[in-house]
Amino acid sequence: MTSTATKLEYLAGDTLCKGEYYTPDNADGLRPVVLVCHAWDGLNDEVRDKAMKLAEAGYIAFAIDVHGDGKVITDFAELMPTLTPYLEDRALLLARMRGALDAARTIPGADVSRIGAMGYCFGGMAVLDLARAGESIKGVVSFHGSLDGNALDGPKTLATKILVLHGDDDPLVPPETVAAFKAEMNAKQVDWQLHAYSQTVHAFTRPAANDPAFGAVYNAAADRRSWQSMLNFFEEVL
Repeated sequence: MTSTATKLEYLAGDTLCKGEYYTPDNADGLRPVVLVCHAWDGLNDEVRDKAMKLAEAGYIAFAIDVHGDGKVITDFAELMPTLTPYLEDRALLLARMRGALDAARTIPGADVSRIGAMGYCFGGMAVLDLARAGESIKGVVSFHGSLDGNALDGPKTLATKILVLHGDDDPLVPPETVAAFKAEMNAKQVDWQLHAYSQTVHAFTRPAANDPAFGAVYNAAADRRSWQSMLNFFEEVL
């Protein structure tokens, strides 16, 4: 199945964001829509390829722009300067995600009763925060994302289903963080799954990742398996 890309500018508070959505060609009726949230470096071609692939599976895939103005970062030295504002102010991150969710509801042909979200690394944290806020989305998927909770007020129980796809040897998300996440999800009575891939570290879906010292290395098997797990999950919840 082929798809058509359409640019979509939207506001998240006062920030102009420049996303784009991919609609399956010859789609009949309303289609479920999935927000695709980029890693720390922004909405780049890697994210577009993921969104296109998701559209080929039959979904409207909305590649969102958390940073605003379509900003893409290529210098790894900018990692922490880019992430720190969101880490220190999770309300800012949630506001950007809510802006994207509102925009998703305006997409022609979108079934607004069937919305999901997926994200990579930083984007995994972002979609989990959207779920934590109790937004009316069916399910979210985190690929090698941060699992740290936030201090924001949210509902005591969550209806959104959650799938976490995790490298079991990820040094950026150690076992104690995983355990705390599980405890948080159980306390909120979430329907959650966590798939951990052995001998796998951070950024396992990113072909360019090859930094063992940092703990970020591509793993083709985990990449393939996690994508299939995501498809199975969305087929069930959407």
